[in-house]
Amino acid sequence: MDLRKLLKPRSVAIVGASEKAGFGGDTTRNYLKFSKNLDHLYFVNPGRDEIFGRRSYHSLLEIEEDVDLVILCTPQKTIIPLLQDAARKKCGGAVVFASGYSETGEEGRIRQEELVEEANRLGIAVMGPNCAGFANFIDGIFAYAFLVEERDRSGNIGMVSQSGQIVLGGLDSSVMGFSHVISSGNSCNVKVEDYLEFLVEDDDTKVVAAYIEGVTKPAQLAATFQKAAQKKKPVVILKIGRSGKSQELAASHTGSLSGADKVLRAIFKRYGVIEAGDLEELMGIANAFSWLAELPRGKRCVFMNVSGGEAGVTADLSEEYKIPLADYKPETREYLQTLVPVYGSVNNPFDMTAEIGYNVPVMCKAIRAISADDQVDAICIAYTITPEVWDVTMFRMVQAVSIVREEPGIKPIFWIPFIEHSRHPESARMLKEAGVPLLPCGRYGFSILHQVLEFAAFKYEKIEAAIPDCHPAQSYGMSEFESLSFLEKQGVPIPPQAVAASHEEAIQAAKTLGYPLSVKIHSADIQHKSDVGGVKLNIQNDEELCRAFDEIMENCSKHAPGARLSGVLLKPMLKPGVEMIIGVNNDRDFGPMIMVGMGGVFVELFKDVQLAPAPLTQKQAEKMIQELRAYPLLNGYRGNPVCDKEALADLLVRISEMAARNKNVIKELDINPVFVTEDGVAIADALLLVYGDEKER
Repeated sequence: MDLRKLLKPRSVAIVGASEKAGFGGDTTRNYLKFSKNLDHLYFVNPGRDEIFGRRSYHSLLEIEEDVDLVILCTPQKTIIPLLQDAARKKCGGAVVFASGYSETGEEGRIRQEELVEEANRLGIAVMGPNCAGFANFIDGIFAYAFLVEERDRSGNIGMVSQSGQIVLGGLDSSVMGFSHVISSGNSCNVKVEDYLEFLVEDDDTKVVAAYIEGVTKPAQLAATFQKAAQKKKPVVILKIGRSGKSQELAASHTGSLSGADKVLRAIFKRYGVIEAGDLEELMGIANAFSWLAELPRGKRCVFMNVSGGEAGVTADLSEEYKIPLADYKPETREYLQTLVPVYGSVNNPFDMTAEIGYNVPVMCKAIRAISADDQVDAICIAYTITPEVWDVTMFRMVQAVSIVREEPGIKPIFWIPFIEHSRHPESARMLKEAGVPLLPCGRYGFSILHQVLEFAAFKYEKIEAAIPDCHPAQSYGMSEFESLSFLEKQGVPIPPQAVAASHEEAIQAAKTLGYPLSVKIHSADIQHKSDVGGVKLNIQNDEELCRAFDEIMENCSKHAPGARLSGVLLKPMLKPGVEMIIGVNNDRDFGPMIMVGMGGVFVELFKDVQLAPAPLTQKQAEKMIQELRAYPLLNGYRGNPVCDKEALADLLVRISEMAARNKNVIKELDINPVFVTEDGVAIADALLLVYGDEKER
């Protein structure tokens, strides 16, 4: 959808303009106060001839020229007739503040559907309803309903939020600068995905920040994230819906339903989208990218402190937030040793002492030496500033940073204070001009630094998404034998297996497979075989095999009445190893999602899994495995053999490629357990659900 007339209009009409307090009056005051060009601004109010000394038209149709954008500060019942008038003026965008739509229940939902239908028919992009409007600080368009203090807010952060109050929180920040702020509200025919796409493509926007409650255009969202990844433009998102209660609130707030949180988080990870944990992180991460002169080339960081106590706190927090500490080259360490007094410490964190902090030329030398070390990607100064005081040490340290930042070859620099309310306005101004982010204090600062460094190190690998063409309503489950046979036909290595419907067939199969054997019920109707006595392990001879056959059939007839029993499935006993699970869930929005985690009976207990969209590269598969809490078990924990992690990653890639090829066929797949040993991997069990009517198989 073309949003230029909505977000970059050349002519604007405020309908319901007023001098009184309220949406009409506040919007009018804001527009007059903050907008750059008033030549093509029109007020419309049938009860007024003049507003703030400007002519007031009684109708949109009285305006002499065409109007790109209408800002409707009027009740819900007037909106559709006003849009119809606006269409006659070739209007392409409208802001609707009115509430009473999908956020209020079924009647409101119907009213919003009518609004969407009419807006689409008229070709008007509608922001809202139930929104606070937007501000375009680049072109000087301020179509925002809440009153804010008068000051310059222009910058390079593009922010979109389904909550108007959160937009207001950003506007209230004294350190943030914006290209655009957008309150999408109920998202009539322009969705949050449309605004995100606009901001990612906008050259005036350096970083995109978003608060979202639900996803309605998943394919567009993924495509937009892909564009951002290719541009290396940071996208920071706070997504609510991680708890059941927040999902309820999202539904009641804007009428949208939160998407599956784990799936969306996996999509974020695929494209390098940064997920904020709360509003402080959302604003802080966005502002860090906004101020940062250039991205680091990697994650290795040197911390500079002025005391041993600070260095100790820094060491703990950097480990907690997984910030890699750079190792100096020997020549760097030797040179720094010539700069610090005897009570200093040339380690990382670097206790440079206040003596260097007070000495601008020496601190400049230290930063230059650290920047010249190719084992260092970034520098962070962590300093306990005296609250609300512009002290001498602070001034000289900021001065040194400002000097070196003008020189070529200086690595990106960050600054973290340890005490709240200690970011002095003058220090903030100087650091911002130098391209040095002044991060929030303490833990938030370290968390944000971690996120920025992770983004800097992220390398996007372009892979076509495997979003299904359709999602049939019907599906059915295959038996273990059928599931494993399907995988084998798709090129997935499967141990030998056989099905037997009698003692004779079982004994004949055993001659081919060899003892010892596992014997399981062969039935598409029984998923958890051990729960109904449908599994016998370590069968050593024909006699045990026949007894196992009879017991399994008897147990399943008793404990799973009505289940179709087709005999037993025989397989050689596999070499035991670390039990893992590999799964596929065909998400309705984003297609097949690949899961890997700790398997066997511990799947539901520990819930130690990683999720990613199909297909996967070898590197992506390896990273998923490494991020499991159970990874040490694969890496030779407590003297056990080191498992073949490469074989597990290779199997994960094969399953992901198979899932992508069969995106319109596979609904779900559980491979559990997968035994991982020092010699490779072996699939012990699988359950496959496919789309279609079982009667037509």
